[in-house]
Amino acid sequence: MDHLIAIGLYLQTHILGVVLAVVLSFLIGFLWHGPLFGKQWMKFNNIPEPKKEDIKFSMMLPGIGASLLMAFVQATVIGRTFELVALTGMADALIIATVLWLPFTALVLLNEYTWAGKSFAHSCFDAAYNLASMWAIAIVLYVTL
Repeated sequence: MDHLIAIGLYLQTHILGVVLAVVLSFLIGFLWHGPLFGKQWMKFNNIPEPKKEDIKFSMMLPGIGASLLMAFVQATVIGRTFELVALTGMADALIIATVLWLPFTALVLLNEYTWAGKSFAHSCFDAAYNLASMWAIAIVLYVTL
């Protein structure tokens, strides 16, 4: 219970850093799944190229909500973790983000995608996006400590 209270206190005192981290995470998600690798992402997920008139923002709202919640929780937990350890530099922040990402994101995706019959390349693609997002969150939180 003490850690939940500490996370709440962290959030109260570092809300700007958390909000900036969430915004940067969303920017990376937009770029990753759009102009940078959107075609590859659609190919991995067997999504046909949509016509402009078929694209509705309301269709994206559930995914946006889930992504918002995920980025917010990640930023808050990573930030609280930074408070618990003695960071000596940006490298420490990136290492902590990577250590959290490996068992709780990368390996979870690999396990789920393997059971679902998805390719190893697809697992790596989505895991790499999540690592880039978590690194961005870590950088923003470190800079705004």
